[in-house]
Amino acid sequence: MSSTQKGPDKAAVKRAASNAKRSQHIQTRKKASDPKPNRINLKDVKLTEGQEKFVWEKADPVSATNPAIFRKDVAGAILKFNELGLESEFGWVYSLIDPEGENDDINNVVAMHWKNAKVKRKAGDMWIAPVTGAREHRDIYNYMKDVKITADALDKTKKTVLFQDTKVEPKKINVEIRKAPNGKK
Repeated sequence: MSSTQKGPDKAAVKRAASNAKRSQHIQTRKKASDPKPNRINLKDVKLTEGQEKFVWEKADPVSATNPAIFRKDVAGAILKFNELGLESEFGWVYSLIDPEGENDDINNVVAMHWKNAKVKRKAGDMWIAPVTGAREHRDIYNYMKDVKITADALDKTKKTVLFQDTKVEPKKINVEIRKAPNGKK
């Protein structure tokens, strides 16, 4: 008995859609011998190590990956922690939520893909990001696709507050050394 299948093979359709996204894939280095990506000058925002970690943790984690390595920006573009300041596929920079706001206010800084950060935008206005990301099976990649970002998407990250470290004082415990009833310690 042979089974006849009506319509296209579902797996083939899924592969074709995936390949269409890959045609716009922004992979910058295909092999180790390719030239390294350009460095981006991060002179606009100066952060301490603790503030850098806070900005990284404000970005959403990518499902089924290590959040210490991969995160995504508001447009869904995937960022890789060790590619800060690189013009690479997963390269990212610190970007100001409100470009006219304070650049030393940690709540005005967000992690963003370097191409998305180049887009001119005004606080409170909808804008279009040129890069988004995808995760399929074991593949993680970014590709060029205009994504509309609502005006309040960046404002939601601005409301996050950085708390100062608190000192934890050790509990003071009263210890009483008693003598045994027969006079021995």
